[in-house]
Amino acid sequence: MIGALGAERVDVIVQLGDFGWWPGKWFAKDVSRAAFIAGVSVCFLDGNHENHEHLRFHASLRDPDRGPADPVEMYPSLWYLPRGCAWEWRGVRFRALGGAYSIDHGTRTPGHDLFPAEEVPSPADAERAIAGGPADVLLCHDYPALGYILKGRPLPEADDRASRQVQDMLAQVAEAIQPKLVVHGHWHHAYTIDLDGISVVGLDCDGTDQAIALLDLDTLQTTEWSLPGLP
Repeated sequence: MIGALGAERVDVIVQLGDFGWWPGKWFAKDVSRAAFIAGVSVCFLDGNHENHEHLRFHASLRDPDRGPADPVEMYPSLWYLPRGCAWEWRGVRFRALGGAYSIDHGTRTPGHDLFPAEEVPSPADAERAIAGGPADVLLCHDYPALGYILKGRPLPEADDRASRQVQDMLAQVAEAIQPKLVVHGHWHHAYTIDLDGISVVGLDCDGTDQAIALLDLDTLQTTEWSLPGLP
């Protein structure tokens, strides 16, 4: 996929969480190698299924002089976008705020593929995102509660409440920084909705034909992109 996007003259690929940052796994190095060969930069923010403690520790070792809201190069051509991260591409102001509540916690093992103490963005993360000032694009794992609810499988009350707390926090960030575009993952549900000048785009899970959107930095318009040969 990285090579195919590079052939489409894509400069940067941003993965919106659940990247798969796990100690001892080769996946991140494989992504780094593919990105370097394709001449593409791959950036990722954290989802709810990452080893958050190791990710942050590894990031601090890679570049200890960087601030908590700066992008961090983890491997060649592979960058981590910490919570509250602020940066610009061609004059377009971006903000990243990863993390989400795991509604599938019952099928996962704490300390192995579940990190409940760290998976949810904190008030400090939200404050860091707001402190960066206005942004044109907000990239997150969950979606901000801006007056609509995604339709999907019913959740137990406690899980729904925990998810809504994250979504309400993201809404506070969105209201403060006033992005024109919000893009998120997490729910494996593709959609686009326009809300009072904010366009919200949700992406499907990997392996589907609505998992990738191309962003035109001149217009901030997104278009679907399907991997060649994917059903």
